[in-house]
Amino acid sequence: MSKPVGFDQKVLLHHLDYTANQTKKLSRKEMYTILDGYLRDDITGAKSRKNAITMLMKIWYLVDEDLKPIRDEVLDEFNQLTNEERLFVHWGLTIAAYPFFKDVANEFGRLFHLQDEVSSKAISKRMKEAYGDRRRVEVATSAVLMSMKAWNIIQPVEKSIYTIDEKIVITNPLIQSFFVHVLLKVLNSDSLHVDLIENHQLFFPFNCEINITELRERKIFSFYRQGVNDLVIEKNTI
Repeated sequence: MSKPVGFDQKVLLHHLDYTANQTKKLSRKEMYTILDGYLRDDITGAKSRKNAITMLMKIWYLVDEDLKPIRDEVLDEFNQLTNEERLFVHWGLTIAAYPFFKDVANEFGRLFHLQDEVSSKAISKRMKEAYGDRRRVEVATSAVLMSMKAWNIIQPVEKSIYTIDEKIVITNPLIQSFFVHVLLKVLNSDSLHVDLIENHQLFFPFNCEINITELRERKIFSFYRQGVNDLVIEKNTI
């Protein structure tokens, strides 16, 4: 049985911003209605618009129960966040919502760790190996690439070859807390080495050096040493 794909069209940042700003105000039914109206200028086809709404809702509204508290905390501060911080949150929630997007991001991160430029053919080949050589996988890979390009995460240097600019530095303690929550969730773990978190290839466009003091004060996480140099962060259980 082939793995589900789901990510089937380009997502724009202003659509994600708009969805985030409506998420705590409206019911699920109201969200579908208002998003349909908002997207009409950019997406004329009803089927494509419906697909986009499904994706936006899955990313911001229908998040996993484990992530709802931190998502709500981020939403309370959303209008005070910088564009870079908002991008980071969109990135994290998209990774959490769509395993296919996560796998593409992970492959980009792995390859960018080894080299300065990555070809879309290498990404496509890897996705077909993981998800099957079928049309849906091609469409989804293209949709993820177009989304990352639209978000200025990756830049084309020539046809089908991409690079990344300098990493976006994230210092906001709330967003760092969000970062740890998302990684613990997508890696299905209760604890991780801080070094692994800070250098994880899923978040290859960002530089997020964890502020231990600030995170400790939030009382959501505990820290302990493993060996001489390894610091581990663990989510507290209630």
